[in-house]
Amino acid sequence: MGIFSQNAFRGRALCSQLLFSVLLAAFLVGCGDDSSSGPDRSSFNSELSNANEVSSSSNADSKQRSSSSSVKGGGSAVEKSSSSSLKEIEPPEEGLDIVYVLVNGAVSGVVALDEFSKGAQVEVFQLDSEDGYAKTKISFSGDIDKDGAYEIEKINLSSPYVLFFVDGKIESVVDEKSSSVSLTALGDATSGDVFNINLLTTLEAGRTLDILGDDKNLSYDAAKIEATADVWNMFHLESIDFDLTETIHVSDISESGAALLASTVLLQAGADGDFAKFFKAVLADVRKDGKWDDASARLSIADWALDTDLKDGFASIRKTLEKRMGKVAEFEKYLKNFYLAELEFPECDAGADGDVFFVKNRSSKFYAAKYDDVSKSKERFVCNEQKGWTAIPDSLKDFMGDATPAKDGEVRRGAFTGEFLTYDGSKKAWRKATAVEKDRYFVINSAATVFVDIQDVYESIKSDERVIFVLRHAERGDDTSKGGTLTDNGKKQSEEVGARLTKFKEDFVLGASEFVRAHQTVESIAKGRGQAYDKRDTIPQLNDDWYNKNNDAVEKAKNECGGGWEVTSKYAYTGAYSTGADAAYYNLAERSVELIEDVLVKKYTKEKFVLLSSHDKLMVPLVAYCSNLKIELKKYDGGKWINYLAGVAIIIDKAGNRRYVAVRGLKSGFAD
Repeated sequence: MGIFSQNAFRGRALCSQLLFSVLLAAFLVGCGDDSSSGPDRSSFNSELSNANEVSSSSNADSKQRSSSSSVKGGGSAVEKSSSSSLKEIEPPEEGLDIVYVLVNGAVSGVVALDEFSKGAQVEVFQLDSEDGYAKTKISFSGDIDKDGAYEIEKINLSSPYVLFFVDGKIESVVDEKSSSVSLTALGDATSGDVFNINLLTTLEAGRTLDILGDDKNLSYDAAKIEATADVWNMFHLESIDFDLTETIHVSDISESGAALLASTVLLQAGADGDFAKFFKAVLADVRKDGKWDDASARLSIADWALDTDLKDGFASIRKTLEKRMGKVAEFEKYLKNFYLAELEFPECDAGADGDVFFVKNRSSKFYAAKYDDVSKSKERFVCNEQKGWTAIPDSLKDFMGDATPAKDGEVRRGAFTGEFLTYDGSKKAWRKATAVEKDRYFVINSAATVFVDIQDVYESIKSDERVIFVLRHAERGDDTSKGGTLTDNGKKQSEEVGARLTKFKEDFVLGASEFVRAHQTVESIAKGRGQAYDKRDTIPQLNDDWYNKNNDAVEKAKNECGGGWEVTSKYAYTGAYSTGADAAYYNLAERSVELIEDVLVKKYTKEKFVLLSSHDKLMVPLVAYCSNLKIELKKYDGGKWINYLAGVAIIIDKAGNRRYVAVRGLKSGFAD
């Protein structure tokens, strides 16, 4: 399980690194012909310490850059001496800067990543600051050794601005595919002699050149600061926290190295197999305005990072990187920081401890419209003040985000586990529901209140659903024994019902109690719909005594209530005669669930359409149960009785959920 944190990443200040330039013996400076003949050195240092006061003229970029301190990645400061390789071109005219050239200088660095070290070369081009920083014909090149390092000696420059360029291959740690790409870095030769080349320097170089092209009066330093901020912001990081991009390598065991490595991995994750094409698009996108406008790509990467973290996949990435590079910095936190920001996780602090969150970006693979919406994703998160945002285990997801108070005995289905749970009010906890409690959930959610025409129910069955119809037989004669038959009208009623059940090509699987009239009912329905198949199952549990627990007690209860219809309905709607040692009837819910789940659903596991026939003394309690007593068949209280060919449709979806619909084959579900 991945653990998520939101931390502010703070480190060394970039601005100071850009503004305090270092004078190296091998690089260009602008000053007087000796330490006393030029402008005051301390005044230039003072100006350069403030980004807002960087000179806007291109000539000002050639002024003296010196300091008595060391700058990270930039080398040590030295005083100009007579042995310097810097030479004055000519005495300047009054009021103009003195210009020097670089003579026999050297630059070095490390190129990222992987196969760049195999036969590639680094080229260095002098740029013309007077001509929009265009490449000049002055260039130098050097080989890359097996460790990715390069050094180019005897460089002679008449302008401090240079562009580093290298072609090579990158092997993605995400999909292990290789892509040929070009990397660049933009440098000021007065700032140092180390220039690493990586994906971020490439983005930064393109952005810097675009800024300088848009604003001819802007200084190189100011453009570099703006471009650097834009590039780090792509990954929801602050440039002030990290070293100059050209001084960092992915193998550095530092915060800057970790951030560069994480940014590299994130870019590779967005490639979808073609990194060269993807990176080219990102480069063009960011270069134009400093913004990574491709929200789809950013979201895809954020989804990948979160999904990978949930599966503990960062460990695998680390293993791959360490196999290639040896020990690497703790890059994982920056991957997490990216998806936390991109997917808009709130701040997780003491005030948010225990808060639950789910992704609300509709385009994300982790999107949920509400807490219990699992149509797209089941991932939910809780704020832990110490650990940050933490994925909620499946065992705890079901009701953590449910703000609706539960009632004692209430049954709910966990949206995540799919399990049915019952709330124990005394313990204030959920427990696994019993079979009866589970079915109670189905009954309540079915909300059956009226008899619905059987044809409408039949034609509404979805492709991923199946249905078991249980109906009272059609009109019978006076013989109520097992051998009693339907009347001619009863057969006609059945055939007419069958004639309306023809939308689907599938035959009905037929079944009935042990009574002849029940078999005749389903046989006639099949005949009416033109169905050749009329083989019928005989199901003793559909006999009219299913709910009887003690037949002697039932007979006694009949005498007390005035008849079989009266006692059956009183039992169904009031629970009468179903308690105590001499109970006449079984518990209504328990016996109904047993019939539905243990007999019918268990018997018919795959059949699309099942048609069964039973009797009124079974159908009245079953309809009462399945409708949560909403459909009233209270003959004991002067009410109505169930009509012929009326009953219940048990509809089952592919997940095993059930819903109950009271159905009628005739005009009314109630007998006249």
